[in-house]
Amino acid sequence: MKTILFPTDFSNNAIHASEYAGMIAKRMNANVVLLNVYTVPTISEYQLPNEIENFIAINKNEAQHNLEEFTKVFLKNTGLQPDRVSSRVEYGFVADKIVDIARVIDAEVIVMGTKGATDFWDRWLGTNAQKVMKQADCPVWIVPQKASNRYPQHFLYAADFKEDELLATHKIMAMAEPFGAKCKVVHIHDYFEPNVGHKIEATENQLHDEFEKDEISLKTLNRAGIIEGLETYIHTNKPDVLVLAIHEKSLFERIFDTSVTKHFVQEANLPILTFKK
Repeated sequence: MKTILFPTDFSNNAIHASEYAGMIAKRMNANVVLLNVYTVPTISEYQLPNEIENFIAINKNEAQHNLEEFTKVFLKNTGLQPDRVSSRVEYGFVADKIVDIARVIDAEVIVMGTKGATDFWDRWLGTNAQKVMKQADCPVWIVPQKASNRYPQHFLYAADFKEDELLATHKIMAMAEPFGAKCKVVHIHDYFEPNVGHKIEATENQLHDEFEKDEISLKTLNRAGIIEGLETYIHTNKPDVLVLAIHEKSLFERIFDTSVTKHFVQEANLPILTFKK
């Protein structure tokens, strides 16, 4: 059986996102692992080793208690059977530990809530959701607190037409299949992007040929700005899930990152499914 990893910080947003995770688990026929990663405030260099150990132990016990209570609420809200839900508490840096545990349990997908970027540091350094999606081997399903908890019927893949779009679209179709959802591939390029006409036409033809018999449609648009164009398209077509591909970036690109993925995760109003190409 497949496994979904759901990290929680016990917030109201996490409770909301956990209901979405339970909904996905039912359709994917998956087990759910609830995870809390606890940390401790900055430890003084003047504290003795046994004081530090006691401090960590207290935080661990508190995390275990909170996770037990959260699990009860999760089972009640989702209606999943207890034998399909397990929980674990881990100590460490939140995003790093989430990615590590996802690998350990061979998670099919990570589902996690987000409040978006709420301050300057979130926008500069990135939220935990951003950090996880960049590092995780498996897809990451990000659920903002404003998102509706309804079964997705319309996946919108914002394709950049880079690397292997056939393989990427097959991955998305596999994710959409348990929901009986339709998938639309949209590619938006700006007016100043050079020498793209032939490449776009070639990719369109490949996708049309490969998915001719599937519940998928394709649209390419030319707009002054990619983000603004995609926002307009989302507002008009109202998809249930926005799908975005993650690419490895250089240090320079990370420092000056204004990517489509970063924008939509930080400003998320609908669930976002990210995956590595």
